Amino acid sequence: MAYAGIIVLVVLLGVFVYRQGSGYNIVEYELTTEKKIASPIRFVMLSDLHDTDVTHDGNKGLIEAIEALAPDFVILAGDVITSYKDPSRDHHVSRDLLGRLSSKFKVYYGLGNHEQRFRKDDDKYPGRFAEFENYVKNCGIDILSDDHKDLDDKNISIYGFDVPLEYYRRFRTAGIPEGFAAEKLGDLPQDRYSILIAHDPELFDEYVRFGPDLVLSGHLHGGMIVLPGIGGVISPQLQLFPKYDFGVFTKKDTTMIVSRGIGWHSIPLRIFNKAEIVTVTISSVNK
Repeated sequence: MAYAGIIVLVVLLGVFVYRQGSGYNIVEYELTTEKKIASPIRFVMLSDLHDTDVTHDGNKGLIEAIEALAPDFVILAGDVITSYKDPSRDHHVSRDLLGRLSSKFKVYYGLGNHEQRFRKDDDKYPGRFAEFENYVKNCGIDILSDDHKDLDDKNISIYGFDVPLEYYRRFRTAGIPEGFAAEKLGDLPQDRYSILIAHDPELFDEYVRFGPDLVLSGHLHGGMIVLPGIGGVISPQLQLFPKYDFGVFTKKDTTMIVSRGIGWHSIPLRIFNKAEIVTVTISSVNK
């Protein structure tokens, strides 16, 4: 009887973990600005896909969910792919999603640590990042690698900041030199609404110094396990109770939205921490 009870508990635990890690939520944020933009602007943000077939149908269901939200554009906040330890692994799931997504929407792609590692380790993955990058660009997707795109008709500028790999530290948050983002990206236009794609939310103070209106981050996967009333438990950098786990954070004139991510890698664990599609609507109070 004792063994039977243990088996039942293990099965129930397995079912619980599976259900917790399946599906996703659609999380909506509404922001206002005193800057004049063509409003309201609505976009979808995805982060941390990690080559995951989220809806177990080649991500067809994910595309349909995004279509139903009818965004003006889509922003990818890094780690769409995973830089596998096995160089033979490909990124066909992500490539297929990017192809389908870009056939329906304008897409802006900021890089995460996995894309940067894939690019850096060309000796391990010879020519693979260049092949992936060419595919993405041929889809009509703008890769914003320490670069920006001006949406003149909307009075919005979207910046992509490559957080250097040396600042993704295990066990602790690495400090970053003051003014580093401005040095790489230049000064922000004060009359435009500025969006910064910066994969690692732990560097929020530096983003605030740079001064965008909105920062979009991911990376921490919501802390993987969330304790109700407390927050995320552990980050991919193995830091306990990360400060910027998920949701909205505001400092001075900058708002940061951190996604829990839409996929996973290595340890497919999410407890009280559903994957999510993030939608953001920005309205001008001075039309």
